[in-house]
Amino acid sequence: MPIVTFYFQLHQPFRLHPDTDYFFWEEKNQEVFKKVSEKNYVPATQMFTRVVKDCPSFKLCLSFSGTFLEQAEKYDRRVIEALQELYSAGLEHNQVEFLEETYYHSLSGLFADVKKREFIDQVALHRQKMKALFGVRPTSFRNTELMYNNDVANVVADMGYRAILCEQRDDMYMPKDGGLISPNAVFKA
Repeated sequence: MPIVTFYFQLHQPFRLHPDTDYFFWEEKNQEVFKKVSEKNYVPATQMFTRVVKDCPSFKLCLSFSGTFLEQAEKYDRRVIEALQELYSAGLEHNQVEFLEETYYHSLSGLFADVKKREFIDQVALHRQKMKALFGVRPTSFRNTELMYNNDVANVVADMGYRAILCEQRDDMYMPKDGGLISPNAVFKA
């Protein structure tokens, strides 16, 4: 029987205020986060926790932007607590994996800087947040919108990550025999 791992990504941007006297739209950020938290984040996380406890073969992979985690800390701490409980529930059977990503859900991996300093700084900031909130150091990485290129993959590998989750593009991998590539194929940059 094939193993299926479910993957979910959680992100909330900081919305900018339409009035030029303010920068962030604090009221709207809080309103949106609390609404989505009540209807989605908390109940879905609690449901996954029950599934993880009841089904030892169930696997789940989650990624959170740093801005999502900041807003969870600020507007609804229950989200962080539910995610901590989910992670703990999956420890015994290695069922829950948290991924690393850029802190701001940014496109910094595409910047012209050859050394990828902004990208590295954002990943390091995200790593600190994951350690502080969950006590984990993820070993797998996902880039914003699952974007991939070899430059980013090499930087990610140099940072110690063992895997990168990405979306396949038509121009990415061309099989020599003209056949189809499995969506489960593993590649090395």
